[in-house]
Amino acid sequence: MAKNGGSAENDIAREVGLLIAAQRKSRGITQAQLAEYMNLEKETVSRIETGVISPTLVRLAQFAKFLDCEICDFLQVDPPQVTDHARSLAKRMANLNEDQRLILTQLIGKIASAMEKLNIKERKVIEKFFSEVL
Repeated sequence: MAKNGGSAENDIAREVGLLIAAQRKSRGITQAQLAEYMNLEKETVSRIETGVISPTLVRLAQFAKFLDCEICDFLQVDPPQVTDHARSLAKRMANLNEDQRLILTQLIGKIASAMEKLNIKERKVIEKFFSEVL
């Protein structure tokens, strides 16, 4: 297990730890029970679940086996920036009804797809337009 260094690594370790804790809690398993099965100290399980240390892939496989889930269930992690943008959009759309949120989501998806097809010069023109309008 590795101690976490950089901020992005810390964020990912925290999210993975939260996902491990959520799987454990949803099955009514204590940290002590999980630690005993994995031959770890309870404090080590706590440190993994809080993102202080990162589990190895082998350790993630052990967690998955004991918690009866897949390793990928612990890796459903969005980069912090994506999470922040998604949270911002969700706040802005909170007072809209479901149909309005769907329309905006589709619109944003179409704009993103269209922008991916543009060359750099065209993209700069569109970005300038949007920055002036917004």
